[in-house]
Amino acid sequence: MSSVKRVLIIDDESDICLLLSGLLRRLGYQPTCAHFIEEGRQFLTTQQFDAVFLDLNLPDGIGFDLLPHIKEGQSEAKVVMISAFDGQAERRRATEQGADYFIGKPFTRRSIEQALQTIQV
Repeated sequence: MSSVKRVLIIDDESDICLLLSGLLRRLGYQPTCAHFIEEGRQFLTTQQFDAVFLDLNLPDGIGFDLLPHIKEGQSEAKVVMISAFDGQAERRRATEQGADYFIGKPFTRRSIEQALQTIQV
């Protein structure tokens, strides 16, 4: 079995997906991008991931709606919420609903590395 860590990025902004994919690839991860909750759900049904970077606001719903599906189907996967809405309420709700980490946008290489280190993926 491959030792490369697989990461799913669910974010509707192409620039974010490209930036995050490139960064993760350079760090030795194998990223996959989805731009909608439904697309992310399909990837989660057919593949195993070590971590999921999940945007809060997506065209077909909010990231919180996908959290139970991730935790149910891939209990080992760590979830990092990413959002431009970086308030205490969002952070608290993310934690309460099972997210392992929260990063506000815009993020930096350092904040991504710190997230990966904290969730130990």
